[in-house]
Amino acid sequence: MTLLFNAAKETAMTRAQLAQVPTPAPVGRFHYPLPYGDYVNEIVQACEAQGFEVTHDEYAVRKDGGRFFGLIDVEPRAGEYISAREWSMQIGVRGSHDQSLPRGLSFGSHVFVCSNLCFHGDLATLHTKQTLNIRERLPRMINSAVAQLPAVAAQTQRRFDAYHAFEIKPRWGDAALVELHRRDALSGAQLTRAIREWDNPSFEAHAEDGFTAWRLLNATTQALKPAEGEGGSLELVRRRSIVATNFLDEVVGL
Repeated sequence: MTLLFNAAKETAMTRAQLAQVPTPAPVGRFHYPLPYGDYVNEIVQACEAQGFEVTHDEYAVRKDGGRFFGLIDVEPRAGEYISAREWSMQIGVRGSHDQSLPRGLSFGSHVFVCSNLCFHGDLATLHTKQTLNIRERLPRMINSAVAQLPAVAAQTQRRFDAYHAFEIKPRWGDAALVELHRRDALSGAQLTRAIREWDNPSFEAHAEDGFTAWRLLNATTQALKPAEGEGGSLELVRRRSIVATNFLDEVVGL
């Protein structure tokens, strides 16, 4: 999965490059900015301690360095949590030096067949002020959040199994996509693309079970990916895919 970013406002970079982003001086005696690289390294170490390994990661930083976003692909080393090979776990990370965003994590999935990204919810958004003792608080908060990974992976497998099994009449799917537009999970242009994907999926795997919640999810996430020539926003995809999965959970009764 390639990180979505707005090239006019953000710069894509590797973890090594992220570690080189300057950390500003404190603003007052109660402000203690934490380097982005240190924050990400804490997350990676916590994942490894839980038995997960990082298979890929990438980041984007605002031009002024005030905010950053990233995606971290993780898989269990022993493979006991994820039984299906059509998806893997991802962690969305975000934070800021300008205090506009809390340090945060969101758990999601990467659907292999079409490289779609779908976040399931803010299960572990970290809210902490960047005060002098942040280096003591943050590791405990990260470890607590990442400790949920096995349960989140198992929950995701149950969710996707339910989506595969839940049939939806074609016109009910149309109505569901319109409802997602009403809930601001899809823009007008994205709604058009989602309906097209619902009727005629770009990938055969999305239609192999017929008209189902799985097909509807992938129609939505396909539509959320920027079309060629469009700008993108990981944060916007994150928010909208959370709305979509919450809605589909309602539909299938999870």
